[in-house]
Amino acid sequence: MTARSEHTDTWAMPDRPETPFRRGLRALLHKRVAVVSILVIFVLYGAGTYTFLDAFGVDTGLQDPTKTNLSERRSTRIVDGEPESLGVFAERLAVDIALISELNPDLAEQFGPLTPSTVLPGQTEIVLGVDETLQPPSSRHWFGTDRTGRDLFSRSLFSLRTTVIITVIAVILGDFVIGLGLGLLSGYRGGRLDSAIMRLADLVLAMPGLVYLIVIVAVFRDRVTEWFRALEESTGADWLIAQGVDDYVLIVAATSLLGWAGAARFYRGQVLSLRERDFILAAETIGARTPRILVRHLFPGVMPWFVVGFSAAMGAMAGAEVVLTWLGIGITAPTPSFGTMVAAAGGFTSLTQYPWMLLVPTLFVLPILLAFNLLGDAITDVLNPRLR
Repeated sequence: MTARSEHTDTWAMPDRPETPFRRGLRALLHKRVAVVSILVIFVLYGAGTYTFLDAFGVDTGLQDPTKTNLSERRSTRIVDGEPESLGVFAERLAVDIALISELNPDLAEQFGPLTPSTVLPGQTEIVLGVDETLQPPSSRHWFGTDRTGRDLFSRSLFSLRTTVIITVIAVILGDFVIGLGLGLLSGYRGGRLDSAIMRLADLVLAMPGLVYLIVIVAVFRDRVTEWFRALEESTGADWLIAQGVDDYVLIVAATSLLGWAGAARFYRGQVLSLRERDFILAAETIGARTPRILVRHLFPGVMPWFVVGFSAAMGAMAGAEVVLTWLGIGITAPTPSFGTMVAAAGGFTSLTQYPWMLLVPTLFVLPILLAFNLLGDAITDVLNPRLR
């Protein structure tokens, strides 16, 4: 028994060492703040992603975020000298007779129970929708309504969709593709290429980004809209502008073109500290080409700092989109955005009378910003050995 055990132990496969990624992930999941932040991001971004079903014609069960719940009245018609029946009226306007009875108790009291065969005098005005402007939170409208009667719960979820699109695409394009790519290339190659990239970055960072954004939006917004209108006519995809795709493309392109400079400078600094390491010199000695060295050797070295920067950039971009839209140079109506919701909330007087109008977007934007920043801090703690 002992010999067999010794033989088994001798030939047993050695335990596979834990990879740095799994070790870091395990350490991150042991931080309560990180877990809560991940859950908040997952829930809010998941809710925003759910509304993408609407773009494909799938019923989400949410009210149209652009629909105004204002009072609506229609009159019965006279056809061939005879007033139409209530059944014909309801079929013509696609409304339920039970709803008509509920909204028009005076008619029911005057003409008796309303049925499809009920005939009302010609040009009788019938209420089809009550005015629901500035309604506080209720069972019908969970987050209340705004000044035009739009449901704030639906607008919040569709505004999350805008946040998902802007933050994910802009950060991946600006920080990862352009910023990280140029930072790696500039730091490793050096020389004139490094000088050219850094001088271009200095030019971008020389003025406040808001000034650049105002100029870009002012110059290209109408052109981008015309391009998408022509695209709709040529392809038959008449939903592009209605879904705000033209706004998304313009804002993503503008923020990406401006956001890469700071990221490229940061990653260049990291590469400068790595390019003289022995493993880089060894790769150069055996004839490895620049693309291979950038992808296989330098990229893994800066990847941990990219993860930290990615989390911070997501939070910054989410806040920037809200501010830009609030200033009137971001997402335009009718595309829902937290920026337009904040702008519609009005001033101090409106805040005291209708506090839910500002409270609702704040309850979404603030957790997103806090979650990304706290997650970035937790990742920094895990990656920095001095803070472990």
